[in-house]
Amino acid sequence: MAIRLWPQDYERKEHITRAEKSLLRNASRNFKSGHIVVSIDPIGMSTSTVKMGMYISPSEGLITFSIYPGKIEGKNIGIYQAYVHMVEDKIYDRLLDSKILIVRDGDYKCLKFPYKHIIIFPEERVGKVDVSKGQLSQLKNYATFDFFRPITSEGKEKTVSQLGIFKRIRKTYDASFSGISDVECRAIFERLAPEYTVIMTETEDVQVPEKKIHINRDLKITGKEMEYKTFFLDEYQVAQVNDIGTGHRVILANPGAGKSVLLLSKAFKYASMYKDSRVLLTCYNNNLADSYNFKCACANFGENKKLYIMTFHKLVKKIYEECLKQRMNSAFATDEEIQKCIDLIHAGKIQLRFKAIFIDEVQNFDPLYLELCYLLLDQEDDWTFLMVGDLNQAVRAQSRKGDVPWKRIRGAKLDFTGRVRYIEKNYRNSKEIGEYIYGMLTLMNKRFSMLNMINSMEYEYNSFTMGNKPAIALQIKTGIKRGEIKKQVSAAIKEIVEKYKVSYSDIAVLFPFRQKKYLSYYFLYWLTQALEEDGIPYSMIIPSVERQQSRSRYSNTKGVVVSTIESSLGLDFKAVILAGLFPYNYIFPDERSSVEIKTWAGIKKMSEAEQNLVQSQMRSIYTACSRARDILYVLSDLKPGSPMEEILKK
Repeated sequence: MAIRLWPQDYERKEHITRAEKSLLRNASRNFKSGHIVVSIDPIGMSTSTVKMGMYISPSEGLITFSIYPGKIEGKNIGIYQAYVHMVEDKIYDRLLDSKILIVRDGDYKCLKFPYKHIIIFPEERVGKVDVSKGQLSQLKNYATFDFFRPITSEGKEKTVSQLGIFKRIRKTYDASFSGISDVECRAIFERLAPEYTVIMTETEDVQVPEKKIHINRDLKITGKEMEYKTFFLDEYQVAQVNDIGTGHRVILANPGAGKSVLLLSKAFKYASMYKDSRVLLTCYNNNLADSYNFKCACANFGENKKLYIMTFHKLVKKIYEECLKQRMNSAFATDEEIQKCIDLIHAGKIQLRFKAIFIDEVQNFDPLYLELCYLLLDQEDDWTFLMVGDLNQAVRAQSRKGDVPWKRIRGAKLDFTGRVRYIEKNYRNSKEIGEYIYGMLTLMNKRFSMLNMINSMEYEYNSFTMGNKPAIALQIKTGIKRGEIKKQVSAAIKEIVEKYKVSYSDIAVLFPFRQKKYLSYYFLYWLTQALEEDGIPYSMIIPSVERQQSRSRYSNTKGVVVSTIESSLGLDFKAVILAGLFPYNYIFPDERSSVEIKTWAGIKKMSEAEQNLVQSQMRSIYTACSRARDILYVLSDLKPGSPMEEILKK
């Protein structure tokens, strides 16, 4: 393992201090392997003056460090020592919650590898420390000023053990330690530098090795130790996380580009850097917010009172209940309730403010929503207003011709020239699935542009790249009779489970509407009936209209995930079955009327509002297909020859 620096482009990052840059510079020249990370906040104790980081040596163990400015004070030796012990205890306990990082002896556990926390004094030099010999000898057990000069007089690499950092380790570890693996490195990062990892809701099947070892008898197995599937961010993503820009910006990205991952990581980074300020991450639907909160809890940010993660409607609810001491009429804020909040902010009656606001799936936000969010910024200091989305995933009808919501924030007068960035890389979809949805995307946008429904010159609507991983399965079935759709879905689930050895919990069934009574089409009822008849376990991440079945939290689902397309925004699954498309033969200006979508020429003759409905429905098909990582089944009962079916077939 060659040495990897986090972040790699540290020289250009203003929030990385001079001492941290010096440390990374020396590490790049002198350390031959492992990971060295700066500007992290593993236990919430990093400050504007005392920065924290870590070095993982594959052959020697883990060091976490605090960089102290200034000179060593002899009178503070006891304070330094107490600080190191406190930090060490907290980090050690955090690492012990990982199944991958521990061994056990009966009911007791310890780390697999040596671990030590130290203080680094970058301004001190060997032989010039102004403390007594006794104090210096004591100090060397938990602090160093030699870490910035890891070269021996012979010019050979100086190992961590030669620096004496692991002498008198307070914490126990497996004495048969032989090295830290890549998997163990990821587990360390997931607990100590969560902004650099992607954590899935899938648990890893990890067996904790059992050995006869001498360990402290107060470190008991709790049963809460677990391991989730975790991935490292790549260098590009790490650079984006550390792009600490101010002002207003927009990031546009295709599905699978990791925009939600980046947004959460940025929220972690800002919350760590600005501990005295509030940071808001808001999104469109409950399931994405639940996914965010699950990852936040795993990352040890669950107790951070300054980091707010919630849907926009829960944000309005919070304003009503905590600031106005009132209750909203329902779980979803009306335009009148939102406008009331805006008016009261202007009147100085609402004081809630945020230093940084991150908005996910911004293409589905109404300009009124964005206006309220913008007014909640604390604009007396450097502030950040970052909106992230994908114009091709607008599952709600929007205004036409590129009239994007962030350009219609009333009273803001924001100039977005040079402030829109594109991310094309696809981390999610396998090659064949990526090619399929890219073909769908280009066909849709070509048609919309020809019909003057979008302004293709203003935004790069077709920015999309394919992954290299081959798909497991891609099946497109059209012409299914509406009465047969539930049997086809059930059969597809069984085929995916039996033929491709995929578990039920890795499969999602996505559909546009629970039901359309106007068409006597009750897809959700038919689907759940078929699943129960065939003994297929499932969880709904939407409430059921027919049976009033409670919604499952996305992070706590068991069995096949059942969801509308809209509620799946921001989520992804190993296998996706898209079905229940028959209502997409029509658009529904209201609940009591429908307009059939027969031809592209017919769409051209529609009103602007009706064209927007057509566009949002077509884009929702694209959105649903893009949720699939490895397996995609499209089961269509659309009418043959319709524009909607053409989108699927061509």
